[in-house]
Amino acid sequence: MASPIASGSNFGCQSVFFLLTAMCFFFGSFQFVLGLNPMTDRSLPSEAMIHDLGLRISQGLINLINEASGKNELSKRYDSQNAFFLEPVHGEDVLEEAIEKLEPMFQRRIRAVEDITIRAEELAMEHVYDEQPQSNQVHFINGKEWDDPALNDSSMMNTSQFGHSFFVNTNSSAVHLPLHTYEGWMWHRFKPVWYEDVDTINAMMWTDRLDDIFAENLKRDPSIYQYFASKEGVLRYFPAHRWRTHVNQHDSFDARQRPWFTQSISSAKDLLILVDVSGSIHGPTFEILKITVKRLLGTLTQHDYFNVLQFNETVSWLLPCSESLMPATTRNKRLIYQALDHIVPSGKASFANALNFTYHYILELDDSRNSKQTSGSDSSNCHLAVVLISDGGTEFPADQVEMITNNSVTRQTRLFTLAVGPHPIPTLNLRNISCSTNAFHGAILTYGAIQSKVQGYLQVLSRPLALSQDSSLISWSLPYQDAAGSGTVVTVSKPVFHRGENLSQSLLGVAGVDIPISSFDAALPDSQLGFGGHKMVVMGGTGNVVHHSQLETQNSYIEDPPIVDYEDLEPMGEWSDSLRQQLLDRKTGSQSYNSTTLTPDDAYLIHERRTWHFRPISKTAYTLAVSISEGANIIVPNLELQGKVMWNNQTITRAAPWEFCNNLKAYTNYTNQRETADYFSQLSQRFERGGEGCDQSALSHLLWDLEMTMNVSQMWTTTPDRRVHSRFVSTTGGVTRTETRTRAYLQEDLADPRNSSLFLRLAHSRDASILIRPPLSRSEDYLVAAKISSKEQFLAVAGALVGKETVHSIWKTAVEAFNISDQLHLYWLDEGGYIITTNQINVSPGTFIGSSNADPQLMQALTMDPNPVYERNVIVKRAVNCPVFVKAAPISSASIFAARWFSNLTTTLLGIAQVIYSFSANLLWAGVTSATFQAEMELEKLRPARVDTHLCSKEYILYQLKTAQQRQFNLSCSTLCAGENSTTREIIIHPMLDSSSLLIAATAPCRCKAPTFQHGLARVEDEMEKCQIHRRYHKSSEHCYASDPRENSLECSGQSLHNPALMFPSMIFIFFVVLILR
Repeated sequence: MASPIASGSNFGCQSVFFLLTAMCFFFGSFQFVLGLNPMTDRSLPSEAMIHDLGLRISQGLINLINEASGKNELSKRYDSQNAFFLEPVHGEDVLEEAIEKLEPMFQRRIRAVEDITIRAEELAMEHVYDEQPQSNQVHFINGKEWDDPALNDSSMMNTSQFGHSFFVNTNSSAVHLPLHTYEGWMWHRFKPVWYEDVDTINAMMWTDRLDDIFAENLKRDPSIYQYFASKEGVLRYFPAHRWRTHVNQHDSFDARQRPWFTQSISSAKDLLILVDVSGSIHGPTFEILKITVKRLLGTLTQHDYFNVLQFNETVSWLLPCSESLMPATTRNKRLIYQALDHIVPSGKASFANALNFTYHYILELDDSRNSKQTSGSDSSNCHLAVVLISDGGTEFPADQVEMITNNSVTRQTRLFTLAVGPHPIPTLNLRNISCSTNAFHGAILTYGAIQSKVQGYLQVLSRPLALSQDSSLISWSLPYQDAAGSGTVVTVSKPVFHRGENLSQSLLGVAGVDIPISSFDAALPDSQLGFGGHKMVVMGGTGNVVHHSQLETQNSYIEDPPIVDYEDLEPMGEWSDSLRQQLLDRKTGSQSYNSTTLTPDDAYLIHERRTWHFRPISKTAYTLAVSISEGANIIVPNLELQGKVMWNNQTITRAAPWEFCNNLKAYTNYTNQRETADYFSQLSQRFERGGEGCDQSALSHLLWDLEMTMNVSQMWTTTPDRRVHSRFVSTTGGVTRTETRTRAYLQEDLADPRNSSLFLRLAHSRDASILIRPPLSRSEDYLVAAKISSKEQFLAVAGALVGKETVHSIWKTAVEAFNISDQLHLYWLDEGGYIITTNQINVSPGTFIGSSNADPQLMQALTMDPNPVYERNVIVKRAVNCPVFVKAAPISSASIFAARWFSNLTTTLLGIAQVIYSFSANLLWAGVTSATFQAEMELEKLRPARVDTHLCSKEYILYQLKTAQQRQFNLSCSTLCAGENSTTREIIIHPMLDSSSLLIAATAPCRCKAPTFQHGLARVEDEMEKCQIHRRYHKSSEHCYASDPRENSLECSGQSLHNPALMFPSMIFIFFVVLILR
């Protein structure tokens, strides 16, 4: 038996042996690792190692895209010999060809409207006015009823040559009558009908003979749509067709309120609106007042300027940030609409103070008009009109009216007045103000009266033009939605004068001819401008947009047409002033520029070099301009097209929402494969028949891409890949194929390649051939895609949505192969500074590197001058629709509430009394009193709906990769931390050009407060609170007829709002109501 001491000695020797053996093993392993990668835990790897790491990551990404999307297969098909050839886009040649197509059509329309005008003036002179006409003397086709026996003849045909498909009668015109003269609203005892209105019957009698000239014009131009609108509201249009009305909606169309009519009957104007905001303006009166102002702004045309003043005891601008006239654009009008909803009535109205303020402002405006420095910047330089809107009052500002009428500068100013609301307040003084300045007074008791009474001031402003007898006048409208169903059109129109021995200061009406906006697309399809090219048509003199892909269209013809300056739709820069002056002066030329725009998803920037080419359309007010990307080409397929479409249950095939052929609307519901196949089949058949009525370049490119991508979609179903969540291919010709499981946001982005964020990023990246987008907020997937090009021409994009684990696997495999320490900060960034992936476990992919939860200190180093890696860009979107957030109104005191309640009750009761009395009076004396009131009551239903959006501006701050060079540098922490610090931060940057991304390795951040970087949507501002009225170059109208010594100043229209005869029965009614309430 061994002793305890001996056994203990043996155990100690064994323990020492094993300890020494373990130490040697670990030391040897450590030396082996150091032999592979001789770097400390916190030192940067070599530039060569980072370069190799970037290559490994890039290759992994390329392999993923090739295997997932079928990119290689598609590239081989496009690279096949003589598959296509390229035709360079020359802007001057494209414009010349388009102008040659447009000008003959415009000349025919000009001649047609001139012939209608001449013939109308002749017929009016020949007509003997019948003071007691009989309705059986008038025979016409009623467009609203369309049941006249005369329609049952062989002249009826179903045609689409006028821009819409329905039955027309090419041998006759039809007539539309506005609400106040059209029968059918109520039985005839309660409203005027056309056969009881002498002026209407006479207008219908002499215009009936216009059919001859209409027919002659139709022979010369088979697609012409023409009409004449009289001052009585009679619209005679040719060819005849059923008037389009919406189900369960009233026909509130009135030709006298159309933009082409209001623009033709008077010269340009400056309109100053004075709004009474005293305490008596509340309840229904306040609502009527606001809608009246909005309808006044609706009468303004592209050449007009305006602003709004509010007054009680004091006077101020409704928009505090705008103290002068503004162009009558849609944006400026909407700013006023918003401001109206923020008015809080209070105090007592002072007409004297309001007119005194107006007088002094007119003097300032006159100085501005005469100043060469500000000429044309804030005035139309023609009519000057003031419209005062109030509920009435006992004050007559005699001194101020005399001051205005006696001053040579302000004498020509017309002071119109409108009395609003059912208030028992005298309005005679308002009428006297108007009559003292050769203007017009109107009374608006109900919502229904607004539309007709507002038009009254235009009739007065038209007097000088009517007396001018200027036959050279011709107007060109901005685009608007046609009431007849022709879509968006512009109109060439001419005023029709009373010719003869006795001059008249009123016009007969306006003649008009439509030109569909689609005419510009037919003459110059976007397919002729290369990928990314676009066109616009602007109005000479004003710069307002006639045609632009970004211009919002009207939802219905009732809405006011958009008046938008082209600068609100296009990127601006140092070149903008030069371009604007040339466009507005109707010059021919070109202007190159550098464009920076946001992608549709507002996440990235697109930088490109472009050129504007522009040329005016002869004898019109329009200028056609095209913007073409540098090096743009047209792709011309060189194959015999078969138009085959391969279908399977796992793939969706769609065409871009472009108009490839006339009368074949872009298809949008691609979930039904049978209907989709029918749509493509129709396109193929149109192409095989010669492509008549089609954009042959776009159609051939579409069908060619359809064949080219056929095998790719088949491959998806034969080679499934578990890493892939969905796959897609999309082409510049407009074909997009996706798997049915593709997420909705990606399908939406790929629907239109010309407006796809993915497409634009790859198309305008010169070096990148692949792209990776980190997870979006709406998805957990990565988007990977490859650019497909041939002959250096971008043709298509193929890609897939893959899971996070797939991209992380590529990253992890590459990083682990080089044994890079976790102590280092390793980032993979895309061109926008978004983190694709990183070794920092607390940072999520898709995060901006400058975010507080990422590495803002690193971003600071990447943006430091003089040669920043990422460049900061500020982009502002103006006139954006933002939702309205309703703020709670402050609670008033009990005493104020009681007083306001009593005032409202009294006013309402008196208003109800007058309405009931007026209604009763019409029952008893229908043949004596005017029935216009009842028609106005019917129009109560036309009160506009509440607007739930407001105008705002959005400021975006984004960063874009600028310098793509491998760099290594050490930054002192004293530089990054703005203080004394002896430590440094080491950074290596390796560009991955094929994916437009960066691989960055950096040591640990300096120990100091991190900087703050704004990124993305940085600011949203209400444009009403901080509006910026841009003073842009514009040219005044060539013709101005603001006054005429022959004008009859004794014709002062309108009557006071309240008939004294109503006061006694009204008071009796209130007495009985109060008695009942007690």
